[in-house]
Amino acid sequence: MKTIKKNSFINYFYMILGTFFITIGLNVFLVPSEIVSGGISGISVILYHTIGISPDVSILISNIPLLGLSLYFLGKKYTLNTIFCAFLLPVFIRIFNFIPQYSGDIFIATIFGGVFTGTGAGLIFKAGSSSGGTAILQQIIHDKFKIPLGTSIILIDGLILLGAFYFFDVTTGLYSTISLFIIGKTVDIVQSGGTPAKTALIISNKTEFLTSELMRSLQIGATLLKGQGAYSKEKKDVLLCTFPEKKIVAVKSKIFQVDPNAFCIVVDAKEVIGNRWESFIP
Repeated sequence: MKTIKKNSFINYFYMILGTFFITIGLNVFLVPSEIVSGGISGISVILYHTIGISPDVSILISNIPLLGLSLYFLGKKYTLNTIFCAFLLPVFIRIFNFIPQYSGDIFIATIFGGVFTGTGAGLIFKAGSSSGGTAILQQIIHDKFKIPLGTSIILIDGLILLGAFYFFDVTTGLYSTISLFIIGKTVDIVQSGGTPAKTALIISNKTEFLTSELMRSLQIGATLLKGQGAYSKEKKDVLLCTFPEKKIVAVKSKIFQVDPNAFCIVVDAKEVIGNRWESFIP
C-alpha cells in the first residue's frame, strides 16, 4: 500500500513538474518567437499571433472536445490519466505569465523552447500520462485505423507545422521544424534516463576469447545465446552485449581485432534497466 502511494506521489510530481516545464517553454520562448512546435501548443501559438486568442484559452477550449473523444474512443482509464495535465497546463500558462519573455535570438529561443517543452512532455509521459491535445487524436488514429503511432504523429504534427510556413514565413517554419526535432529527442532522453546505449549481436568462431576480451579490457557484460544457421544447420554461439554508446568504436575495434571474420549487428538500445547496468557506466 505504501509503495502504491509512493508511486502515485512520484507520478503526480512528474506531471506537475512536466507541466511547469512545458509552460516555461511556451510562455518564455516559443510563443513570443512564433515557434510552432506541433501539437495543441503549436496551434495555440498560431491562434495567438493571428487572431489574438490567448494560448491558455485556446488550449483549454480545444481540450474539452478532445477529452470527450478520448472517453468515447480510448476509454475511461486513458482519459483519466490525461485529464489532470490537460487542465493543469492552461492554468499554469495563465498563472506563470508574469515570467519575462525571452526576446533575443530566435535560434536560442528555438533550442531552449524545445528543451523545456521536451523535458516537460518526457516527464509527463514517464508518469503514464499526457497533456491531452493532439496526442488524443494521434492515439485514436493509431487504435482505430491501425496506422503506426509514429506515422499518426507525423501526420498530425506535420499539418500543424505547415501552419508555421503558411501563417508566418519560411524562416519561422524552419525554426519550428528544428524545435519539433529537439522536443522529440529530449522526450527520448528523459524517458530513457539520458544514457544512450548500443546492443551488439556477434557471431564469431572465437566467441570464448572474444567474450573474455570484452569483459576484461572494456568492462562490458555479455550473454551467450545458442543459435543455428538457417542454411547450414550449424550450431553457433551468439554473443549479446549492451554497452554505453561512447564505447562503440572500442567495441568494434576489439571484435575485429580478435576475429576479422566475425559477423556483428549493432542496434540502438532505447532503454536499459537492471542487472547492474549502472555499474558499466563510467
